[in-house]
Amino acid sequence: MAHKYAALLTPLRVRDLILRNRMYSTASTPHFLQGTESAPNEKVITHFANRAKNGAAAITINHFHKDNIPSPLRTIDNPPGHFNLFDLGDASCQNYLCQLLDAIHFYGAKATGYLMADPGWMYPDGRMPAGGMPPMPPMGGPRAPACSETDGLCSAEDDGPPQMDVSTITREMMGNFIRNVVQEATDLHRLGFDIISMHCCYRHSPQASMLSPLTNHRTDEYGGSWENRTRFLREIFTALREALPNTPLECVFSVSEPEGGYTVADTIEFAKMTEGIIDILHLRSGEMDPQHPLGFTSTEEMPTPYLEEMGQVCRAVHELGLNMAVAASAGFQNPDWANRALEEGKADLICMARSWINNPDYGRKVYEGRGEDVVPCIRCNKCHVSNGRDMWRSVCSVNPILGFEDKIQRMTAEAPEQRQKVAVVGGGISGLEFARIAAQRGHDVTLYEAGEKLGGQLNHADYPSFKWPLKQFKNFMIAQMDKEGVKVLLNTPATKELLEAGHYDVVALAVGSKPVAPPIPGADGANVRFAAEIYGHAEELPEEIIMIGGGEIGVETALYLCEVGKRVTVLEMLPELIADAPHAHYKNMVHNYWKNQPNFRYQCGVKVDAIEPGGVRYTDHKGEAHKLEAPAVLLAIGTKARVDEAMALHGAALKTLVLGDCDAAGNVQKCMRSAYAAAMTL
Repeated sequence: MAHKYAALLTPLRVRDLILRNRMYSTASTPHFLQGTESAPNEKVITHFANRAKNGAAAITINHFHKDNIPSPLRTIDNPPGHFNLFDLGDASCQNYLCQLLDAIHFYGAKATGYLMADPGWMYPDGRMPAGGMPPMPPMGGPRAPACSETDGLCSAEDDGPPQMDVSTITREMMGNFIRNVVQEATDLHRLGFDIISMHCCYRHSPQASMLSPLTNHRTDEYGGSWENRTRFLREIFTALREALPNTPLECVFSVSEPEGGYTVADTIEFAKMTEGIIDILHLRSGEMDPQHPLGFTSTEEMPTPYLEEMGQVCRAVHELGLNMAVAASAGFQNPDWANRALEEGKADLICMARSWINNPDYGRKVYEGRGEDVVPCIRCNKCHVSNGRDMWRSVCSVNPILGFEDKIQRMTAEAPEQRQKVAVVGGGISGLEFARIAAQRGHDVTLYEAGEKLGGQLNHADYPSFKWPLKQFKNFMIAQMDKEGVKVLLNTPATKELLEAGHYDVVALAVGSKPVAPPIPGADGANVRFAAEIYGHAEELPEEIIMIGGGEIGVETALYLCEVGKRVTVLEMLPELIADAPHAHYKNMVHNYWKNQPNFRYQCGVKVDAIEPGGVRYTDHKGEAHKLEAPAVLLAIGTKARVDEAMALHGAALKTLVLGDCDAAGNVQKCMRSAYAAAMTL
């Protein structure tokens, strides 16, 4: 019988290297798995070894450098501010890279060394001279509060460090660049890397900027025609091929660019030009932000936004008979979707990043044909970098052991010797995760939910079009209750007497939190409601609405209401909206989404003075008073833990566990981790 994922698990030959399957782990190191060490530590080694252990064909390692990066510049989320910078000029780093490679190879996977443009490559010795570090982007929020009347579109390209003007690159600098690229690639190959890859997309490096008519305005043999604009990149790969004649070379390339840039047809022509030099053409989006697709930039029907264009290139490469594998990237997680893309000839390799982060056992589930057990990624982008208090942590909202892989076995209990009778109070995400893990460990689990359905606060994801990743995750967690044999009692408020009558060994409290009203005059008015409570009742609201609170909850609720035809104005006291959202890529894409919603308005840097029956009075950042009129006001200021409700159930069993945000307001990540940790102690 054919395997469910036969295409995904088919080996691929690249030169004389055999990749055991088509699941490729791309450059995706969670930023803060380690501190400012210049070599991979045990946490990083274990993380990548697990990807190999669970079936990845090749694992990409990136962020190599030979320049000394000052510590202050390594503590913010801007290149070169990633913590995981590996100094190839350090003998200790070379030693630990060998340990990392040995761990990857131990499990039968290959290792890819990923070259990014080091600023020092333009210089003869490969190191930027003292004082030559490019200036970092300004820290902190915007200088003036954002406003829908004046705020412009932004993107990661705008926020990133300044890029080199390619017109200033001399022939001498190109020669230095090529020699240093070859030296680094040779160093990585000598350490044991099996594939050498080079980042050549988004116009984020000299070789990528040379490709684009948007950034290359040269008039010599490196500018003008497509043949000329690709010349520098072809010279780089030709030199790499001469230095490493039998080593597979990968080019990470934007499949096409925004209007005015190069096209899919150009990419196909580039493939023809580089046959015999490049072995893997790894295709990505035209700009950096969309390469990390969200619910705002992808759909449930098309979770991989650029697959059709990538498919055009792959089919052309096959029709032309080019000896080159085409790899597709951005948004692949569902193994059914990935397998179908291979079957339909839209790719030869499937490049995955978040799949290996949110499912530490992703490959094993694929090999076992258990795609339904792959935990859906909610596309929050916190694995790239989180925000606020979590900025210095590696976070995956749905994988509670990320960052603990090197010690999780020591932190959790062995398989239980005795089956316990366990009650879970609350069917939100904390209760579901605790019930799932406890049942997997062999305990008898009963879940009490006061409402008519499971899901808790995540049930709002059933309504906005852009919340489909969270809806998939919520539905997955609910489905796990039947799969794991959890007894679910809906419409059953748990009382202390009811729990005591059940004679439970353990009671896990996951009663969650509730929205709170701010101390604003009129906040208890008849025209005021909580934003979190309007889902499923949008038709009851008038056409004109004021939202007080511009964090993620307020903005997403406002955008949902705009989708159903309401006009919403968001008032936020901070200088920008969604300040609580991940700032790496996420904010830019959401920003660009709301800029295209004609019914969405906002004003930041304001103080709400009073809520009145006809609207809201507020003071702007200049101290000027205003009255905004609307018949309905929604509040999205924050939440309060249900501490009283939790304490009322304490003592119903000898052992009481408190999960998620019922003792302090939290998020999906906090709920998942606390529930998993508690269940693993039983």
